[in-house]
Amino acid sequence: MKRQRLDARGTAARALLCALALVASAQSSATAQTTRDGGTDKPWYVSASQWGRWGALAGAVGFTALAVIRNDDADEVFRGLLVLCGNASQACVPGADGSYVDPGAETLYQETLRLDARARTWMILGQISLVAAGGMFLINLVSGENEPDNIPFAPLELVAGPRKLGLKVRF
Repeated sequence: MKRQRLDARGTAARALLCALALVASAQSSATAQTTRDGGTDKPWYVSASQWGRWGALAGAVGFTALAVIRNDDADEVFRGLLVLCGNASQACVPGADGSYVDPGAETLYQETLRLDARARTWMILGQISLVAAGGMFLINLVSGENEPDNIPFAPLELVAGPRKLGLKVRF
């Protein structure tokens, strides 16, 4: 059973449009958000990173999935070349220029190289998206906007009185 191949350009375009839409919505709502002091002095990239990180993370997952699919396709074509070479050893004899003498074997080899190059491109895009998502997560982390209030928890309490000295433990 032959697996259906994804239209990589269409999928990548949809992932990019979703990421851009998330970033645009974050930028448009940046002026509406206020800081704890009531001002709006937060830089635009903090608001953009708050929503854009999820788009970048989705892009990283999508691009990596496309890389895996293209790599599997290249492996499938290469297995076809190995079968051809196993059945007819004369088909895999290299010529003077280094290419296969048999045009069918050379076509399979060139297709393997093309699919491997595509897989490499998708993987690089996935890694760039992952680094961008990590950077946006760090921007959001160090911006200090989403920090919880400091609620001290003191499970041990020293009790001291005129005739009493003790330690209370709260659970």
